Amino acid sequence: MPRTLTQRPKKPEPPLVEQSAWRWLTQAAFFLVIALVIARSTIQETVGGSVAPVPGGPVEPASPGPATGLVLDLLMCVPAKLVLARRLLDDRFALRLAWSYLPMSLLAAWALGSVLWSGDKFAAIVAASHWAAAMALLWSASQLVHTPPRLRLLGAVGFSLLLVLLVQGFYYRFVDLPDLQRDWRQHGAELLQKRGTAPNSIEATQLARNIESGEVSGFNISRNTYAALLVLLVFLCAGVVIQAASDRDHLGRRVALLVGIALALLMLYRYVQSRTAFVTPIIGGLLLAAMWKWRRLVACRSKRIYWGGVVLFVLGTAAVVGHGLKHASLFHPSLTFRWQYWVGAGRIFVHHPWIGVGWANFGAHYLTHRLPQAVEEPRDPHNFLVRAAVELGVGGGVLMIAWMLRLWWELTSSRSEAAAESPDTPADALPPGSHTAVPLLVLLSVVAISLNAIVSVDWMIPLDAGKYGAWIFLELFKRGLFLIVLLTGMGVAALRSLNQRDLDERPAPWVFRGLLLALGLFLFHNLIDFSMFEPGATFLFALLIGGALGMRLPDRPPTPRGRVMAVAVFILVGVALIVAAGAGVWNVALAESLAHDADDQVRMNQPAAAARELIDASRYVPINADYAYRAAMLSAEKPLLARQLLEKAATTDPTSARCRRALAELAGNTGDMPAALDNYAQALALDPNNIDLRLEYADFLRDHNRPADARQQYERALWYNQQLKIDEIRRLPPARVEQISKTIQSLAAK
Repeated sequence: MPRTLTQRPKKPEPPLVEQSAWRWLTQAAFFLVIALVIARSTIQETVGGSVAPVPGGPVEPASPGPATGLVLDLLMCVPAKLVLARRLLDDRFALRLAWSYLPMSLLAAWALGSVLWSGDKFAAIVAASHWAAAMALLWSASQLVHTPPRLRLLGAVGFSLLLVLLVQGFYYRFVDLPDLQRDWRQHGAELLQKRGTAPNSIEATQLARNIESGEVSGFNISRNTYAALLVLLVFLCAGVVIQAASDRDHLGRRVALLVGIALALLMLYRYVQSRTAFVTPIIGGLLLAAMWKWRRLVACRSKRIYWGGVVLFVLGTAAVVGHGLKHASLFHPSLTFRWQYWVGAGRIFVHHPWIGVGWANFGAHYLTHRLPQAVEEPRDPHNFLVRAAVELGVGGGVLMIAWMLRLWWELTSSRSEAAAESPDTPADALPPGSHTAVPLLVLLSVVAISLNAIVSVDWMIPLDAGKYGAWIFLELFKRGLFLIVLLTGMGVAALRSLNQRDLDERPAPWVFRGLLLALGLFLFHNLIDFSMFEPGATFLFALLIGGALGMRLPDRPPTPRGRVMAVAVFILVGVALIVAAGAGVWNVALAESLAHDADDQVRMNQPAAAARELIDASRYVPINADYAYRAAMLSAEKPLLARQLLEKAATTDPTSARCRRALAELAGNTGDMPAALDNYAQALALDPNNIDLRLEYADFLRDHNRPADARQQYERALWYNQQLKIDEIRRLPPARVEQISKTIQSLAAK
């Protein structure tokens, strides 16, 4: 039976003089990777900003925007530069190689290149930047995590992050939510007015449902992402618990870990309300038990198990597709929604098979190709394989599948004997010593929370300290609480004991097995959800899967060719970062600042000044159509300027139905009948299932003496309405249907 990495005999630590003088570069890179991922996993990033301001409305905290995300992307690439720098300076250090790097790199490059043919280029460049930075971080982690102490530290990071997510979730559920629900019941109409939302609108109904249901989403946009992260971290921590039991560690340590897992399961089953997370912990528990019972068999027959898993996945996919095609639905209403997304995605793929529609551009195209009964307007197809194929075409789909196949082949194969005996491994390990770990963990936690606080300045600076002082203090208090929780989690999971306060150097096979199981369950979640593509989840996934890969990759001796390649990549990455920072990120930051100023002008009821700010913002970032569109909406008293801005927005993002609809309304108000008809037709071509838009077009045709065309549009609107379920909130009320029917009859008489 071949020995795995975790079964290798322990070698004595080489003398300090034999350690490389440049090892501090990779050690700094390792701690920076962890600090950045912790910081980014505890914020909520957005691309489009927060709630649109209204005149007289309050200043509300906004989540970090795209500029913050792009700056963090640049920082995420710094560890890779440090690793490459050590390769250039240290003759003893060699980079680890994996075939999975090839499809991974090509996929990231293809996502960045898709900006050229995307409709919404701004969304594409921001999302592609996040993905490329995550792949760079994954590569860095695979170079840095290759010893039991670092693997165990990843487990400690997982446990401490789990505690932070639980603190955030329970705090919202038992402190913030009751106040929010009470305010909603007492002042709901006033809150809607401040948001600029009609009381009986779909948005108001959905908002009321979300508040009353009490869904918990942590730091994430979606509760499903929060649930997927909890499951991911629970099974990573399960591996840490089993390892602690196997090592016969102190009972208190095992109990603390089990309490954290129990609280996470309570959160999942009682408060998160994610149906996927009801199933995956059960599947994970069964697999973990099987791994325990047949662990020797799993180690001996990893190749058969791998191919068996591939076959099982293919058969499962075929069964789901077959059921969907036969019944036009899946086994549960929420899964049926996913089926509708995938059918719409299939229609998009047929029209854009070779290069796709562009990264993060699924949403607008889905409106054009969705089924008549599909009412939701998702921005993601809720399946990472489908997303790659639809947004990047055949090439993107093939690259994603190839990456997954090769990656899991490398993750489930035994590391070579030569790697286990590599003399360079101990020299690059974390510094040993009975008291060195505690200050390192303190420094790591402080840096992570400090980065989180710095990023949070995005939404804390605009607030009036006098009026919102208590709220600002509360946010700072929560970050102090997160710091305490991080330190506690790190100490419990990383240190051997209170008496031995150094990082544990013992082999950790169960930490690795738990990590693999956790990653597999996370990918399973992403076959029906979009968790992988929320920035915080993206980078946590990259860190963990990169760390798992690093434990499998063999060490190789340094070669001159490897050094030449490292020099080339080092220069290429450096130039790319400088160009991105100078030409892209800086402009996005300036534009975002102007957009925030425009929001303030709107609140002070100065639309003309706000429009000027947004026009300036669009000059800095011309690929962001939202700036021109918002400026046009604020320029109602200047129809010519509004039309120019809307035409600019429609040209910038030709997939935007709202731009064409606004152009049609403006043309109708100014008496330009041909332009109005043309833009209404284009808007309906982009969003044919939009009943409100179709009725608006029908009213326009009726008012301009085109009864036959108006009647046709009214009938189509009623047909689409009939495809919706009886209890669907987007379905027209019976009184409105009766009114439209009478209008159709009166038009037929003409």
